[in-house]
Amino acid sequence: MKLFIFLFIFNSFSTPILDDVRNKFPEIISEKQVDYYLTSLENEKSTESRGYFAAMLFMKSKYVVSPIKKYNSFKKGKTILDNIIKENKSNIEIRYLRFIFQNQLPNFLNYNANIDEDFLAITKGIENYNLETKFKKNMLKNMLMVKNITTYQTNKIKLINQKL
Repeated sequence: MKLFIFLFIFNSFSTPILDDVRNKFPEIISEKQVDYYLTSLENEKSTESRGYFAAMLFMKSKYVVSPIKKYNSFKKGKTILDNIIKENKSNIEIRYLRFIFQNQLPNFLNYNANIDEDFLAITKGIENYNLETKFKKNMLKNMLMVKNITTYQTNKIKLINQKL
């Protein structure tokens, strides 16, 4: 019983940062915000927290000036995110993060091989995935805003959104 109470309290302390970054993503607009989330998420252990840590590394590359630092931040984020997905193929939220970045990052980075795979996993699994409906709808809304979305993807997302 004591272990259960400890785990409950421990998880209660780590959840707010994840909820915060979930609600603010992808509208994080400064390097200061990115650094705050990188620091806050760095020692978090949950799959989702690690995924958002990787997402913050992608976002960090948007704000640093040095091309070398930009590329290193991108590369580190890519490696972390892809490894998390390899370990957690059915995690819709992490695939959503990769879908967003693979659609938004410049083509010369050649990070776009999993768009269709992630889209299929998200659209097949999101209705039954264990997340609040409000957050699921927010994920779908964000997916509609990516620059390379197809008409088919748009229609599919809208249809799923209506079902939720």
